Amino acid sequence: MKTIKFITIIISLLISTEFFGQKNKGGHKGHHKGNGHHKHVVKHSHYRPAKIVVYHPHWRPKYAYNRRWVYFPRHNFYWDNWRNHYVFYNGGGWVSQPTAPAVIVNVNLEKEKNVELKEDEDDVDDVYANNNKHKGEIKPD
Repeated sequence: MKTIKFITIIISLLISTEFFGQKNKGGHKGHHKGNGHHKHVVKHSHYRPAKIVVYHPHWRPKYAYNRRWVYFPRHNFYWDNWRNHYVFYNGGGWVSQPTAPAVIVNVNLEKEKNVELKEDEDDVDDVYANNNKHKGEIKPD
């Protein structure tokens, strides 16, 4: 009798293990793409605001921006609405700082041509890596 109970318990464990093992395969909706073998990972910038915000930068307070990055083609620099920083090339590399670079201190940015970059670049912290593309697509006029 003890042998039959022992065998019944073992069979029950094997069946439940197989059932739960099958149930969990591919059960994470939104994390698998295609045939379930590839994970889809979205990396968000740690600067991303917790909620959707409309931006009114200090250099153009009456205008509403919806995207993180604003590009100024004439001077080839970026404004980061999430961090309130200017991002510009300075000799050996790209610099991010809250104060305007020396070359635009006396420029009225409100009157300068600027373009909001696309939403898919919002989470790109090093947007300047695409600077050649931006310079090619966005002309200063």
